[in-house]
Amino acid sequence: MSGPREVTRPATNRTVGILLGIGRVAPVVLSICAASLYAGCFGIKTYPNALDKNLHVHTSTDSGSWFSRVCAALDIHRVGENCVLDYVGTDQLADSKTDVGTPPNRWSYLVFVFDSSSFLANRSGTITSEMLLKPHTGSHYEIAVRYKDDMHHVKILEALPHQSAAREIEPLPLGTCQLSSGPK
Repeated sequence: MSGPREVTRPATNRTVGILLGIGRVAPVVLSICAASLYAGCFGIKTYPNALDKNLHVHTSTDSGSWFSRVCAALDIHRVGENCVLDYVGTDQLADSKTDVGTPPNRWSYLVFVFDSSSFLANRSGTITSEMLLKPHTGSHYEIAVRYKDDMHHVKILEALPHQSAAREIEPLPLGTCQLSSGPK
């Protein structure tokens, strides 16, 4: 009478089987990792963007690697009495051109946010560029937002009504609001 026979496979066959299993699972795991990196760009209050579009934001981002990503966004704040900031929302700058409406003849505080992360290097970071802007009625603003290899640049051109050429304007720091709202 013979008992149950236990059949064992050589270790090499088990290793091949495990590797084949990983080969089938790897695309799923990589997709989940990519989705989680991409999801880090979203999940915040969306800017209502219901006003006439007076800001035309041209965005260009390059993380410098296939294993990292950069997300650009624009946080918009109302500037109230005594320069108190009121966060209104965020507009994701996922497209190469995004049109945004801000109230004319009122101060808005714009914060350009660049979130970067690297899957392989296990690092992440945020760089911001902040400025006050008081758009004039009828004016349009072309804003070039660039991020490449951990360097960023924001350039603003103002096109006034009835003028053919736009002019570059300097970003104003938040302290400018304090100066303009001081005693008269």
